[in-house]
Amino acid sequence: MKMRPRYSVIASAVSLGFVLSKSVMALGQPDTGSLNRELEQRRIQPEAKPSGELFNQAAKSSYTAQYKQELKFPLTQVQILDRNNQEVAADELAHILKNYVGKEVSLSDLSNLANEISEFYRHNNYLVAKAILPPQEIEQGTVKILLLKGNVGEIRLQNHSALSNKFVSRLSNTTVNASEFILKDELEKFALTINDVPGVNAGLQLSAGKKVGEANLLIKINDAKRFSSYVSVDNQGNKYTGRYRLAAGTKVSNLNGWGDELKLDLMSSNQANLKNARIDYSSLIDGYSTRFGVTANYLDYKLGGNFKSLQSQGHSHTLGAYLLHPTIRTPNFRLSTKVSFNHQNLTDKQQAVYAKQKRKINSLTAGIDGSWNLIKDGTTYFSLSTLFGNLANQTSEKQHNAVENFQPQSHFTVYNYRLSHEQILPKSFAFNIGINGQFADKTLESSQKMLLGGLSGVRGHQAGAASVDEGHLIQTEFKHYLPVFSQSVLVSSLFYDYGFGKYYKNSQFLAQGVKNNVNLQSVGAGLSFSDAGSYAINVSVAKPLDNNINNADKHQFWLSMIKTF
Repeated sequence: MKMRPRYSVIASAVSLGFVLSKSVMALGQPDTGSLNRELEQRRIQPEAKPSGELFNQAAKSSYTAQYKQELKFPLTQVQILDRNNQEVAADELAHILKNYVGKEVSLSDLSNLANEISEFYRHNNYLVAKAILPPQEIEQGTVKILLLKGNVGEIRLQNHSALSNKFVSRLSNTTVNASEFILKDELEKFALTINDVPGVNAGLQLSAGKKVGEANLLIKINDAKRFSSYVSVDNQGNKYTGRYRLAAGTKVSNLNGWGDELKLDLMSSNQANLKNARIDYSSLIDGYSTRFGVTANYLDYKLGGNFKSLQSQGHSHTLGAYLLHPTIRTPNFRLSTKVSFNHQNLTDKQQAVYAKQKRKINSLTAGIDGSWNLIKDGTTYFSLSTLFGNLANQTSEKQHNAVENFQPQSHFTVYNYRLSHEQILPKSFAFNIGINGQFADKTLESSQKMLLGGLSGVRGHQAGAASVDEGHLIQTEFKHYLPVFSQSVLVSSLFYDYGFGKYYKNSQFLAQGVKNNVNLQSVGAGLSFSDAGSYAINVSVAKPLDNNINNADKHQFWLSMIKTF
C-alpha cells in the first residue's frame, strides 16, 4: 500500500512527459517556473509614497502697514508693471481688480490688492511671485503695481557627493533652468527626482538674486549611505526544497557618478536544495531621470519529500533589461512607466524516469505604477501592466506520450493589475485594503502563473498551494503602531485574505470531474518589530478558512529576521 503513491506519480510522469503535466501539477510538484515565482514574492519592494507638500507658496506674511482709515480716494485704473517698469497685460487679474476698481479705496486696501495678486500667481505655479506697491504719486486714480514673478537667477551647486556635477546640471536644465521663471512644479520635480537618486541627500535653498525680481537657487548634495548589505533568515521556502532559507545581499550606489546602483542577492534553503543568485545593475541615462538596467538570475533546485524518488531537479537562468521613467513627480502624486524584456531558459528533469523538459521564454512587459495622496492621511497605490510572451517548449518524451495540448511554440498575453489604499487612523492605528489580479489569453506556463498563497497572497496557505492562470486576491489589514525605545516600532496587525481563480484558462483537456476553480481564504495576526535601516523581525500566524487544498496545513506560521549593515 505504501508503494502506490510512488508508482502512481512515476507512471504519471512517464505517460505525460513532465510537459506541464496536469496530473503532476495538480499534486503541487514545484518546477523552475513556480519556484521562480515564489522567489519573486520575496523581492516585492515597499511601495513609495508621495512626499507631501514641499513648498508653501502662499504669501501669508502680509506686508501691509496700518494706514489712517480717513485717507481714501476713488480708484479708476490699475497698471501692472514688470521688473523693467514696463506695463504688461494682466487679463488674468480681472476677477481680482473688479473688486477694487471704481470704488473708494485706502492704502491698506491697495496693500491687500497687492497681496491678492501675489497669492494668485503663487497658486498658479509662480513659487516666489510678489506684487509690490512702489513709491508713486497717484494721479487721476491710477495706481501702479510692480509684479515680480520670480525670474531664475544664478544656479549654484555645492556637491560633496559621488554624483557627477554634469548629471546634476543636466537634470536642472530639464526642470528648473528650462523656464524663465522659478516655477513651483519644475522645482518640486527637480527636488523629488534628485532625492530619488540612490546614495545621495539633496537640499534646495532659494535666495534673492543680484537683479530685481530674480531668485538664486543653491543645490546642496551630500553622500548618503553608498554601501549597504543584509543577512536574513525565514521559513517561507517550499516544503519540497527546504522551508528555511538563508539570504545575504549587498548594494553599492554611485559607482560611475550617474546615480547607478549595483545589487547582488544570494539565497539558499537549509539543505541547499534550492540555490538562487541575482544581480541587478542600473544607471540614470539622461537629464529626465530615465533609468536603464540589466538583470541576471540563476536558480538551481532538487526536490525532496514525496518527489524524492523521482530524482526531480532543475535549473534556470534569466537575463533581462529594463527602462524606468518617472513620468510624473509631484508632492502628492507619483507615476512611473516601465518597459522590460526578459529571456528565460528553464530546465526540469525527472531522472528516475528519464524525463526532461526545456523551455525558452521571451517576454516584453509594459506597465505603469504609482501612488496618490488622494485623501488626508491616506495613500492610494496602483499598477497596470501587460506582458507579451513567446514560449518555445521541448520535451524528451516521444510524441505519443506528450500531453494532448502540447505545443512546441506558443504566444501568450498576461494582464496584471493592483489597487490598494492605506489609511492612517487616530490613536496610531491604520487600515489597509487591496486587490490585485491577473488575466490571461490562454493556459500559461508555470513561470507566468499567479500564486494565490504565501505572504503576498492568502497567508493561511503556502506560496505553492495554488498557482492559477487567472486569479484575484483581496487583502485587508488593521494595524497599530507603538514606538519602542528610541527608534524602534512595534506593529501589531489583524488580517483577512481571500483569493480565487482558475488553474487553467483553457480547461477542455482536463479529465471529467477535475475542478478548475479554486477559492482560498484565511485570517491571522502578526507582529513586526523593527528599526528602519538596522533590523526587522516579523512573525505572523494564519489559519485557513477553507478546505479546498488537499493535505493543507491547519495553520501557517511565518517568521523572518533581517539585519542590515
